[in-house]
Amino acid sequence: MTATTLAERTEIRAMARELAQRELTPRAAALDAGGQDVLAECWRLLVELGLDRALLSEQHGGAGLGIPDLLATIEELAVGDGGIAMCVLLCNAALATLADEQLAEVPWGARWALVPAAPEVEVTVFGGALNGRLACALGAHGAYGLVVLLDGPAPMTWAVDTGAAGSRLERDLAQMGLRAAPAASVEATGAACAPTADESDGYSTAMSAASALALLRAGTAAIAHGIARRAYEMALEYAHARRQGGVAIIEHDAVSDMLSAMAVRLACWPQIAADPDGLAVEEAQALAAKIAATDAAVASTTDAVQVFGGTGYMVETGIEKLMRDAKYCQLFPEPNWVAQDELMRSERPGRAA
Repeated sequence: MTATTLAERTEIRAMARELAQRELTPRAAALDAGGQDVLAECWRLLVELGLDRALLSEQHGGAGLGIPDLLATIEELAVGDGGIAMCVLLCNAALATLADEQLAEVPWGARWALVPAAPEVEVTVFGGALNGRLACALGAHGAYGLVVLLDGPAPMTWAVDTGAAGSRLERDLAQMGLRAAPAASVEATGAACAPTADESDGYSTAMSAASALALLRAGTAAIAHGIARRAYEMALEYAHARRQGGVAIIEHDAVSDMLSAMAVRLACWPQIAADPDGLAVEEAQALAAKIAATDAAVASTTDAVQVFGGTGYMVETGIEKLMRDAKYCQLFPEPNWVAQDELMRSERPGRAA
């Protein structure tokens, strides 16, 4: 079981909520603009609270949270900024795959990112050397290290130092959303890499590659829900304050219908269960939750833009950013149409659960 008590887990979530309100929400526009200084400051605050490695045990400087509590904490951060919440998710997922001796080499506060490679991407590992190219690797730009996840019949994760010879990262300037988790194109030409601990060790407590991928999907669902919460809060406040035709626009049927639909989507967000120790998520459930939550977030943020009317498309309102962030969640760690196909394959008769 996790080492933290219920009171401690509740406190961590409350600290994340307070940090989002006090620090992230006011900085959301600057983070979206790509400000590296503001990203560094926000990351420093997260490290102070230990959220960068909350999933790890106390032995490794973490809080020993189980996955459900980590997801709840990430959702609170996403209400402030979805990109920052994604950084926390990627870092926890990456560090959770490392062996004890690898974790011992990670500098305190260093930001890592778990980077899943799409099945069709040509990335190979031979003789401890990584070769290939990963486009739009979310959170990779500015990261100290990467854990590259190669999916397939036997998924594997490989740790790579971003400063190692043979690895080159270039910022993805066309990134649409979640810009506080800056994406990069990663090119590796014989870059040194090391396999992370895997459940095949027989004794390792590190997270397996398959579990890490499920965590990314469940975490993206939690981030999408946080984004949708923020969009609903902003749209509701605006609908009460904005007057048209002598009444607040919330009195207009079209606006009230959109707001009620947003409230229903929030109430129907799928809950994600973990194993008794809180250290793994059921893969099919994570896929389904990711699809449902991100589709709902896109619908809600689109409605929020319409509630704001013409001003909803202005950067200054912050609403159009939420729509871009939600749309990016639909595409990570794979596009929803790909996730739907994978989910249906997993449900076919004869397929192992």
